[in-house]
Amino acid sequence: MTTPGKTALMATPQRSASARPTIRDVAAKAGVSVSSVSRVLNGGPHTSPELHARIMRVVNRLGFEPHSAAQALRSRASNTIGCMVADLSNPLYSDMVNAAEEEFQRAGYVLMLAATRHEEARETAFISAVRRRRMDGLLLFAGDNAHADFAASLATLDLPCVAIDREVPDVPSVRADHRGGGLEITRHLIGLGHRRIALLTGRAALLPSSERLAGYRQAHAEAGIDVDPDLVRPQMQGSGTPFSEVRQLLQGESRPTAIITLGTHMLAGVMEALASQGLHYPDDISLVCIGDTDLARHATPAISALTWDLDEVGRIAARILLERIRDGDKAHDPRPVYLPTRFIMRHSCTPPRER
Repeated sequence: MTTPGKTALMATPQRSASARPTIRDVAAKAGVSVSSVSRVLNGGPHTSPELHARIMRVVNRLGFEPHSAAQALRSRASNTIGCMVADLSNPLYSDMVNAAEEEFQRAGYVLMLAATRHEEARETAFISAVRRRRMDGLLLFAGDNAHADFAASLATLDLPCVAIDREVPDVPSVRADHRGGGLEITRHLIGLGHRRIALLTGRAALLPSSERLAGYRQAHAEAGIDVDPDLVRPQMQGSGTPFSEVRQLLQGESRPTAIITLGTHMLAGVMEALASQGLHYPDDISLVCIGDTDLARHATPAISALTWDLDEVGRIAARILLERIRDGDKAHDPRPVYLPTRFIMRHSCTPPRER
């Protein structure tokens, strides 16, 4: 019974053990303000690594899960980063993606990955998904620069983007020095006396492929050697293609004395083709691969390889993208960041044998 004019005091109900923890619970357990928790969860600036780690430990212990859709509507942020990769079977890409994902995870972002298989329709569809899901940024790996529909769709996306080994107008990029690498390994082979050097690479519209070819041509020009167009084989991503094309090269009257190839499944096709013709490297033909893969390292003999810091590429690209997300409209230098390549010389190259 309450006295007239007086308000009854109601006991505050206790939150049941099954109720979801709130952001206030996280702040209380971590001994910080709600705004500090919000900054960490939204990837905001001015948060020390120690504070970030302490808050995330409490978030994980309590099982706190902010409602991402409502959060996105309120803040126009979803704490997700889109990542578009053409070929997930390529170990070079997977290393860079893993390094980038670690950077995003530390900043409180989730990476959403799409494998586009170099298909323009898949690329364009993913751009639509990025827009619908209100993602906060987009990481683009090497893709076909001839895809006009994709470029047009990307241009309408008002979102921070960073490209890896891809040329996109007004978008910052991180690239390995593929031209310099192609120049160095071709110079090395020419220095050993090779004059017929085959280059097996990806499709010509991919930036790394076109840059490698430019370095390859420059080395030949410096040495006064004409490039035989038949020795340059792009478009070699299809299943079985490396084996058949290399076997065709080896069966010709004037076969190459050296081969430069990608170090993934393409290298396996080259080695299979050599075996099918009874040939061995380095005795019958010299061999260099691009990308220091497990196959290159563990082959017998080990294969000389052009490499670069894949983890560093992924980390730098992620950090640039996070800066663009946090700084808003602040201008960023759109010029590419180049990372050097390194030539690892093993036992797969010798001077050409007289035939």
